[in-house]
Amino acid sequence: MKICPKCDAQNANNAPVCKHCGANLNETPEVELTEIDTEEPKYHLGLALFFLFLSFAISSVKALIPVNLDYPDTSDPFLYLYYGAFTLGVIFLILAVICCRGVLKAKPLPGKAIFVIMGFFVCAGLILMDVISLIQTIVSPGKYS
Repeated sequence: MKICPKCDAQNANNAPVCKHCGANLNETPEVELTEIDTEEPKYHLGLALFFLFLSFAISSVKALIPVNLDYPDTSDPFLYLYYGAFTLGVIFLILAVICCRGVLKAKPLPGKAIFVIMGFFVCAGLILMDVISLIQTIVSPGKYS
C-alpha cells in the first residue's frame, strides 16, 4: 500500500496517482534536512573535581588548627580561622554539587563522574563530622574531649 503524501489515503502499490486527491504517488516528497543540535553538557566535571579537592583540602587542614572546641574562647583568632575554614569547605562542596547538575542523567555516565560522586561522599562525610562536633560543643561544652 502506498500512502498519499497530501491526503494520507491508502492506495494500491502500483497506483501512479492518489484515487482521492489525484496527487502523484511516484514523486518522493522533499525532506528538509535539519541540523543536529549538538548540545553541550550542562555539567562541568573538571570544575567539580577542583571544588571537591579544595573542600577536602580545607576540611583536612582544618584539623591542624590549634583550637580547643571543648572550651571555645572567642578572643582566640584560631577559633575564627577554624569556623572560616569550615564555612569555606561547605561553600566549595556546594559549588561542586552545582557543577554536577544533570550528570546522573547522562547516558552513558562519564568516567570522571564516578570520581566526583566518590569525592562528594568523602567531603560530605568530613563536613558532617565537623557539624556533629560543633553541635556537641554547643549542646554540652567540655563534655567531649
